[in-house]
Amino acid sequence: MKIFLLFFMLAAHAELKVVTTTADLEALVTAVAGGKVKIDAIARGTQDPHSIEAKPSFMVKMRNADLVIAHGLELEAAWVVPLIQGSRNPKLAVGGKGFLELGDKLDPIEIPKGGVTRAEGDVHPGGNPHFTLDPLRLGKAAGLVAERLGELDTANRELFKKNAAVFHNRLAEKTKDWKTRLEKTKIKQIVTYHKTLNYFLDRFGIQNPIQLEPRPGIPPTAAHLMEVVETMKKNQVRLVLVENLYDAKAGEKVIGDVPGAKVARVPVSVGGEPEIKTNEQLLEKLVKTIEENSH
Repeated sequence: MKIFLLFFMLAAHAELKVVTTTADLEALVTAVAGGKVKIDAIARGTQDPHSIEAKPSFMVKMRNADLVIAHGLELEAAWVVPLIQGSRNPKLAVGGKGFLELGDKLDPIEIPKGGVTRAEGDVHPGGNPHFTLDPLRLGKAAGLVAERLGELDTANRELFKKNAAVFHNRLAEKTKDWKTRLEKTKIKQIVTYHKTLNYFLDRFGIQNPIQLEPRPGIPPTAAHLMEVVETMKKNQVRLVLVENLYDAKAGEKVIGDVPGAKVARVPVSVGGEPEIKTNEQLLEKLVKTIEENSH
C-alpha cells in the first residue's frame, strides 16, 4: 500500500503544468494532452487578449508551471513577459523550452511592409496574431504543441503526437464541410470591428474590405463610419460581424445607412459564449452565424 501511494505521489508530481495565454490555446492543449497535463489559462474567452492586466494572481499561476504557451506576434507583448518575470520561475525564460510562441511558426498574414509607427494604431510588426480562427493553422499548431510537450514529458510523447494528428485531421475534414457551406451563402465580403476574424475569412475566401475601427485599437469615429458605409454600398457588402469583445453600437449605426445590411455579434474565442468549450465549436458558431445572416 505504501509503495502504491509513493508511486501515485511521484506520478502526480511529474504531471506537466502548462499555462496558456488564452482560452483558445487552453482548448488546443487540452485536445493534444489527453488528460496528461494540468492546464490553466490567463485570458478568458470574453476578454480582449491585447489588454490583459498583469495581476499578481497570474504570476502565481506561472510560479510552478513547466511551460507557457502564447500566440506571440506581440498579441500578449504588454503583459506576458512581465508575468513571467514576476513569477520568478527560471523554467519559463523566453527562448527556452519552457516558453513557446506559436504565431511566427504558422505563416502569419498581414505582415506590414516598411516601418511601423504608433500613428498606425496597434499594428503587429510580425503579422496578425489571431491564427486560432483558421482551422488548418490550428491543426498545425497542435503538432507544435505536441512536439514541445513531448520534449518535456517523453513518457507521453507518442500520445501527444497521436492526439495532435487526430485533432489536425478532424479540423481538415471539417474545413471541407465549412467551405462548402460558406460557399452556398454567396457571401464574398464581410465587415468586422477589428481584424480578429481575418484568418478565418481568408481561409474561406471571404474578403474584409474595411473594419469599424479606423486603425487597429482606435475606437470608431463618425467620419470613419461614413467611409465604412460608402465602402459597403460600393462593394455591396451586406453583413457586419462585431467581435463580442467590442461594442456593437458602431455596427448598428452603419447598417442603418446600408439597405438590407445585417449586423451580428460573434464570439472569437473559446468561452466567448458559455456553450463554446472547444475550438471546433467556436468555428462552427462562426459558420452558422454567417449562414443565418446570409438571407
